[in-house]
Amino acid sequence: MAAFPSLSFGALLKRYRLAAGLTQEDLAAEAGLSLRGIADLERGARTQPRKETVRLLAEALHLSAPERAQLEAAARGRTLPTGPATAPQELLAAHFMPAAPLVGRTQELALLDRLLKDGPPVLLLAGEPGIGKSRLVQAGMERAEALGWTVLAGGCHRRSGQDPYAPLVGALVDSLRHQPLSQQRLHLEGCAWLVRLLPELVERQVLSAPAWALPPEQERRLMFAAVARYLSNVAGPAGTLLVLDDLHWAGSDALDLLQALVRTPAERPLRILGAYRDTDIGPQDPLALLAADLTREGQANHTLLAPLADAEAIALLAELLPEPEDRQQFRQQVLERAGGVPLFLVSCVQALRAGQVAWQGSSHVPWTLREAILQRVVALPEAAQQILQLAAVIGRRAPRILLLAVAARADLAEEAVLEALEICGRARLLMEADEDTYQLPHDLIREVLLTDLGTARRALAHRRVAEALEQGPGVPSIEVLAYHYARSSEVEKALFYLERAGDAARARYAHAEAVEAYHQVVERLDTLGQGTEAAPVREKLGEALGLLGRYKEALVVLEQAAAAAQEAHHPEAELRALAQIGITHRWHGTMEDGLRRVEPRLAHLSDGEDSPGVAACYAALAQLYLGVEQYQQQLAAAQRAASIAASLNDDRTLAVACGQQGLALCMLGDLPEAYQVLTEKVIPLAEAVGDASTLISTLNNVSVLYGYWGSYHEEQLYVERAFTIAERLGEHRLRVFLLYRLGIIAFACGQWNRAHADLERAAREARERGRFSGENYALYGLGLLALAQGEEAAASTYFQEATQMEQRRNHRVLHWMHWSLAEQDLLAGQPEKAATRLTPFLTMPNRKSGYIREVLPLLAWAYLELGEAPRAQTLLTRLIAEAREARMRPALMEALRVQALAWSKGHRWEEAEQALEEALTLCREMPAPYAEAKTLYLFGQISLQLGAPDLAREHWRRAQAILDQLGERLYARRVEQALSQREDP
Repeated sequence: MAAFPSLSFGALLKRYRLAAGLTQEDLAAEAGLSLRGIADLERGARTQPRKETVRLLAEALHLSAPERAQLEAAARGRTLPTGPATAPQELLAAHFMPAAPLVGRTQELALLDRLLKDGPPVLLLAGEPGIGKSRLVQAGMERAEALGWTVLAGGCHRRSGQDPYAPLVGALVDSLRHQPLSQQRLHLEGCAWLVRLLPELVERQVLSAPAWALPPEQERRLMFAAVARYLSNVAGPAGTLLVLDDLHWAGSDALDLLQALVRTPAERPLRILGAYRDTDIGPQDPLALLAADLTREGQANHTLLAPLADAEAIALLAELLPEPEDRQQFRQQVLERAGGVPLFLVSCVQALRAGQVAWQGSSHVPWTLREAILQRVVALPEAAQQILQLAAVIGRRAPRILLLAVAARADLAEEAVLEALEICGRARLLMEADEDTYQLPHDLIREVLLTDLGTARRALAHRRVAEALEQGPGVPSIEVLAYHYARSSEVEKALFYLERAGDAARARYAHAEAVEAYHQVVERLDTLGQGTEAAPVREKLGEALGLLGRYKEALVVLEQAAAAAQEAHHPEAELRALAQIGITHRWHGTMEDGLRRVEPRLAHLSDGEDSPGVAACYAALAQLYLGVEQYQQQLAAAQRAASIAASLNDDRTLAVACGQQGLALCMLGDLPEAYQVLTEKVIPLAEAVGDASTLISTLNNVSVLYGYWGSYHEEQLYVERAFTIAERLGEHRLRVFLLYRLGIIAFACGQWNRAHADLERAAREARERGRFSGENYALYGLGLLALAQGEEAAASTYFQEATQMEQRRNHRVLHWMHWSLAEQDLLAGQPEKAATRLTPFLTMPNRKSGYIREVLPLLAWAYLELGEAPRAQTLLTRLIAEAREARMRPALMEALRVQALAWSKGHRWEEAEQALEEALTLCREMPAPYAEAKTLYLFGQISLQLGAPDLAREHWRRAQAILDQLGERLYARRVEQALSQREDP
């Protein structure tokens, strides 16, 4: 707000109130004072308010320190020095937000420039409330002053007893008030008949009243001429700009005077800038007719302001709220709700600054904005208000057929509804989105309409909408029916549709929506005392919570479901809940807790007590055994689950059980049988029953088999297929893991840029969306890549973070980190350290799996460096035989490379070269360029020991070319050193 100098307390209070956009009623409510008291103060009936009253008013108006001082001084009958008070912007403080930036409006600003230069003498700005008319008026005043125009400004107010000839009389009064007496007399020369409009000029002896009487029509003509003369007298170098805001409240007398000013030749240039709400006038309103006449005659330009475009609204909000990135969610929420209306944007930001709105997720409508919207609504006929409320209940968009059907249920005749729709459209509160649909223009309008409805009336409206949808043509959306019945008083139907909505959301993998729907059902059933009936829904809720990664909440809900089923003597329901509890513990990483929960219940089953719930529990048990690396137990549990499921024709559980069976076989080293189970049983079953989660997991497991065989292209294809499905369905847990897999495959294939991008993305998404068991895989991958690129500090940071996130018995990532670090230890000449890291791999339950066979050659290398050649050879012989039998090319290649090193230490050069040649062939078949470079480095060392330095240099240079292309530094440093020591003189 600006300060207003030389005004009485009442006048100053009125200015500050209007500048805040408040009515007297609003201010009385905000300050806790009576309406009568506010009115008395403003009209001067009370001139010395108490200090407490002044304090309450200042706080209600949110005055700054200078403004508060100004008000307090006026209350004591004094004024404060404020400098020149000639800025006409102060005269329209009631009609615009003083500090609001002006964004966009290029076309309108061009029309303002034309008005002040060579365009038609009148410019009329029209639009809905809050669209920015008054801000454009302010911009026009500022431009006019800069160009040498004298600016007179006035505005109308919505209240009974509007001053005659408002807003022109207000502009004249304010113009004279800021002039000394001598200047007033000069400017009023030849304006004697102005006293008919401003009789106070006679009282103040500025003018003498005409001594003769004339017919009213003649006096009116002379009075109009006097106004024109005064405007000419006060003109600046460029002329006079008369600014009139809120013309929709002007009376016919004011419009007659305005028309006379436009059509009467003036001695000095006169321009008129007017603004009005087109939503508040009809086609036959005097102002609408005047605007049409002036436009047709070429005397006026007329423009209708539209909401700001998206880019302009974003720019305005950035000006109003230059906040950091963490406030983006709030900014987007404000933009969506405001719908491009500047007043809405400004009001939301002002409410935020005043502490009325929180940064996070608030749907609060600022009080002043709510009142402004309601004022527009209550000005409509009752039928139009009803239609608006019904439309708001239906949603942001309301199909015409549905709106008419709901209105009929409210006993509104069709003709009355159509008429009401036209009225709402003219008021720009409910617009035609297309031929068959109406739309509320802004979310804020809908929020205000809904909150203004009483609870009972809102519930009734929701019930009518739901019933109209049920009984109308077509198949209504389950989610929409659930939404409306949930807000009605129809409890049974609300429960029915909410559960179906949850089921539909679960089917399309919209887990958050499913949680919300199921939670509402459970909450309502608990309130009704129907805990037993809530048990199956709790089971669904727990599963959905687990899929969202909210494991602790999921376990609480599932335990409640199991307890209720047990109390109600429903063993099958209890077993289903128990199976889900086991799966949730697996994902949460609390496998021991899951085993303690599931194993005892299965141990107490009677022989032949087979059911879908029993099969599901055994399948869950298999997953828990996987998590604690008990692969034989996993295989047994999976086979038991598969047997029961097959006997019951339960294909969904059969797919899960066979998937666990195949995975157990893989971990136990029986790769061909694992491949057969996964590809011939699980994938077809999962596809047939539509079990996407099992399908995704199985595709990944098949890809792992291809990775063990060194078929990296096929491995990548399977992971990409799984990732596509997971991404389409929003399966976040699997999607993040599959990103990690793609990164590791790219690393093995020498596509390190892609590897880094995939691993970074996986780590970022895991952090953003919440933890789940195994999410540290991506951190391990980034550490592995950083280590190879010579960034030891970064690798250490990644590994430390992964270690901190590692959960109880899920040690696989820790093992892989030791594998990576052991190779660094060996290259650094620390075989004892490497052996310590790798020795535990010898006793692991999955020691026949592919990745263990790729790790153990490093342990043999450590034995060699420690002088334990026989021990190293025994291990290598076994590894090579097993890798050949299982066709594991990566494991065989790693073992052959270390075998060559062992042969060289025993001076068995020919055998060493043969081993390296076979290793190189394997590297190029896969292809595995990083492994090829490592093999070439060792080949160069052996060639040098054989007395073939040229061949050694050739091997090293080929290795160097590969390592440079990869961006590798761990081996590259050693290759560069070897080459620098053996360069030709």
